[in-house]
Amino acid sequence: MIAYLACFDISDDRIRYRVGKELNAYGNRVQRSVFEITLDRPEQLEKLRNKLLPQLQAGDDLRFYSLCEHCRKRSVNVEGERLACFPAAVVL
Repeated sequence: MIAYLACFDISDDRIRYRVGKELNAYGNRVQRSVFEITLDRPEQLEKLRNKLLPQLQAGDDLRFYSLCEHCRKRSVNVEGERLACFPAAVVL
């Protein structure tokens, strides 16, 4: 599985809701506009991008940061506690 951090800055409430709903199908919301998502194949990211891009307006921003396994293992919260190496389980 390939993990990504998806984050967005979208001004329109309806578009923000739709993008959040779509990303939620691939992972977990960790903040209001930040999701940890997992995909089985790299081609799925391209498919997801192509689905979401037409919905965005000028000035909207949607980014996908690749999270390698090594990076996920080193991730901590503000208190220094290690975060779980997601996904513990993914059910689609």
